[in-house]
Amino acid sequence: MSIFQHFTGKLIYRRSHPEIPLLNYQDEEVSKMNKEQFLKEFSTFVKAPNGIEHLRKLILKIAMLGALVPHDEDEGRGHSLLEPMIEVMQEMIQNSVIRKPRYEMGRDLNPIPYEIPAHWTWVELGDVGAIVGGGTPKSTEAKFWADGEDIPWLTPADMSALEGRLIQRGRRDITSEGLARSSTSLVPAGTVLFSSRAPIGHVGIAANPLCTNQGFKSCVPFNPEMSEFIYYYLMKAGPEVNENATGTTFNEVSGKQVAAIPFPLPPLGEMLRIVSKLDELFALCDDLEGSLSHTADLQGKFAEAAKESLMLVE
Repeated sequence: MSIFQHFTGKLIYRRSHPEIPLLNYQDEEVSKMNKEQFLKEFSTFVKAPNGIEHLRKLILKIAMLGALVPHDEDEGRGHSLLEPMIEVMQEMIQNSVIRKPRYEMGRDLNPIPYEIPAHWTWVELGDVGAIVGGGTPKSTEAKFWADGEDIPWLTPADMSALEGRLIQRGRRDITSEGLARSSTSLVPAGTVLFSSRAPIGHVGIAANPLCTNQGFKSCVPFNPEMSEFIYYYLMKAGPEVNENATGTTFNEVSGKQVAAIPFPLPPLGEMLRIVSKLDELFALCDDLEGSLSHTADLQGKFAEAAKESLMLVE
């Protein structure tokens, strides 16, 4: 067979033209993927130009469709997470940890972006975390900027070379006076950092309290255990957010737009298992990229790890 058909009626890779990268595919098409075909054709992914990067994107899509790990009925439904998170949000507002959101919370999504398992629920990103912007102290005020380490302050450029998902600080730090006399905010460890301009879509997690400039619309989760899942989801959603961005000098998305990003909410236990499986599969992708001499062995490990969990069409 000269053409690799990844989805029903959808050609995404031509073996006869290996210089052609994998084409884009829609979420609803991923849900129709045949597991055995995916595993059988896995070596084609690995050998394709930029194949591992496309493989990561495909794994994320599978995960956010609810097809990466099996469902445990004892874990309940995603909707049950909403009420406790609303209580946390109200407490954070009362304690002046965050400002009252300017966006409407708890809206029904209609139409839904794509089908998810019945025990998941569609919400918006602003329903699961506070969306927080940043700012820049006056560059002409030396007292706002630290000579050494003080309060970490990030720009999107600091995220460009991030390895892994945790970040502690950027190239510059600000002083407590710089924090107090600018529009930036000190966000807690576990905040999911999302660059909202120049460029859109860099994602990381704060390893410690830090600040950002105005090029971020970050998410402070109402449930700290959700940080990693939100991180992975924004990795998937980032390119889609960028496509819908507007701007004159450069594309940008507002806090209101980031808060309105559709978000698939599974039960917490399933969410944590998805994160664990993504960590495992992404680590194997990293190994595949970095060790061509052991490719055959790593392909076997990846296929075995995927076979244990993929809930795709049989």
